[in-house]
Amino acid sequence: MVIMDKKQTLFTYIKRVTDWKVEVKNKEVSLPLYLRTGYTFWYVTIANMDLVFAYTKEDTHDMRRYAQAYKTLREKLDSQVVFVFDYLDTRQINSLIQKHIPFVVLEKYLYLPFALMQIGTAKQSKNQLYKNERLTPDADLILIGYLDGRIRNGMMVKEVAAAIEREIRSTSEALSLLDELEYASVKKEGRSKKVHFETKSEVYERLLRKGLSPLKKSFFTSSEIFGNKAVKSGYSALAHYSALMDTGITTVAISKKAKNLLLDLDTCEEDEALYRVEVWDRDPHTFAQRNVINPLYVLRQFKNDDDERVQYALKEIEEKIKQKWNNR
Repeated sequence: MVIMDKKQTLFTYIKRVTDWKVEVKNKEVSLPLYLRTGYTFWYVTIANMDLVFAYTKEDTHDMRRYAQAYKTLREKLDSQVVFVFDYLDTRQINSLIQKHIPFVVLEKYLYLPFALMQIGTAKQSKNQLYKNERLTPDADLILIGYLDGRIRNGMMVKEVAAAIEREIRSTSEALSLLDELEYASVKKEGRSKKVHFETKSEVYERLLRKGLSPLKKSFFTSSEIFGNKAVKSGYSALAHYSALMDTGITTVAISKKAKNLLLDLDTCEEDEALYRVEVWDRDPHTFAQRNVINPLYVLRQFKNDDDERVQYALKEIEEKIKQKWNNR
């Protein structure tokens, strides 16, 4: 990827995970030759703050080098400095955080403590440490499978791929992300790579807070949906897993990749509908139970619903899930 592509990837990534607009500044600063050859600099303004992104051209495992470069750049530039990397392992990430050095790992991780502290008063939803927890659909699906018991510690990559019905390459990428975010570790044992997860309780609590909805959009349809082409979701799934009664229109989930099925469905107003259709970023059949979405998705869908009956139903579902863990 050329340098300009890296720049665009960086700006797009920041916009996606923070919703901050990046404004480029035309600025040149005289810097020592070793800094000019080792980094590409992009001068920008984000949330009324002047920043300099320093894209690292050379990979090094010596974090002391970046600490010294950061000190020099802060002395010479009247702006905050943020290093940009293509890749860092967990040890390197922790080393930079301990030194309070701001950085971005493209598409994977963002640490801007100074910016988040200033913006925190205006946007209380921002954490002081912004760690990108935007799991990919495949990574999220792997965690759902682990909590559901279909994916187990010690499984090989190809076994995980078979469980989520994905290619080995995309599964490997998802597992690498989970490794970097410390949900799991992937280690080579003999000739194979095997995955070992954090405890189910730790993964569950973290995923309940950070997991994103797989829902891309929804609409009402007057068309019949036969057989197992779709699985129950929403309030229909909530009612299935609890004592809550669902008196509304049946809600079903369909993968966005089921394009032919989606094209065959006629949209309509709610009062004419047979179904409310949710379009997901993944196949909702994966880890579904009796043609109903996995209960872990149900907990995620309704975690912010203030209805006491809904919250009671969620507690009922959660207790069943944890009881299932204890019985294994």
